[in-house]
Amino acid sequence: MAASNTTKKVFADSLRELMQEEPFEKITVSQICENRELSRKSFYYHFLDKYELVTWIFDNDFVMLVKKKHPLTTWEFLDMLCGYLYENRDFYRKVLQIQGQNSFSEHFEEFLVPLIRNRLGVLFGGEEVPEIGIDFLTDGFVSSIRRWLVASKPIPPEEFVATLRNLVEKTVANYKEED
Repeated sequence: MAASNTTKKVFADSLRELMQEEPFEKITVSQICENRELSRKSFYYHFLDKYELVTWIFDNDFVMLVKKKHPLTTWEFLDMLCGYLYENRDFYRKVLQIQGQNSFSEHFEEFLVPLIRNRLGVLFGGEEVPEIGIDFLTDGFVSSIRRWLVASKPIPPEEFVATLRNLVEKTVANYKEED
């Protein structure tokens, strides 16, 4: 298992390096392999395609980071997530632009849904939140992160999360007042 992760990290480093020079769409699996003198067979042993490599990078790096700090509140988790994305923004501002099947954006949305569902359940006092509401907020959060990261001078991650938190909590407070 350790050797497998070492090989995966080599492919990840290769992709990151290549993305400094070329857009993701133009990078081929052959280039990723040649850049580190590894075989395509080895690549396909570990990954289905370059899109899976991108999601592995996120899952491996971010999950390892979270495991060191577990357990976290939802807002601490979002602080950590946005801090990680900000520190690695050159990479993530590019991969968040990729759309379609197997894209990182799709994976990121799937990653966020349980977090958003859980937090909304807490904020709404255990009341069931309709799926359309979860989809709406997930799409909004992913779009907000994408816009934040591609800005020429993104605000610090702590400020970004604090603004989102304030918005969500005021919305919930106003919702409760209307009842």
